[in-house]
Amino acid sequence: MFNRSWKMKINHKIVGEHLGVPLRGDETFDELLKIEQQVKEHKERQQRIAEENANIQRVDAQVKKYWK
Repeated sequence: MFNRSWKMKINHKIVGEHLGVPLRGDETFDELLKIEQQVKEHKERQQRIAEENANIQRVDAQVKKYWK
């Protein structure tokens, strides 16, 4: 049905800059998708940790205000 003999050229330098990680330069499209998912999960985890730390600091400040 489809001719799969063509290959898509991937500019690994631009993709690496977009993802914010260094690439080897020979990653397949599937590998790039996995890397993108890992980067996304890492950023979400960092954001969740930052929110938790902000909540802890806010609660700590409220407790200190009442225990002086």
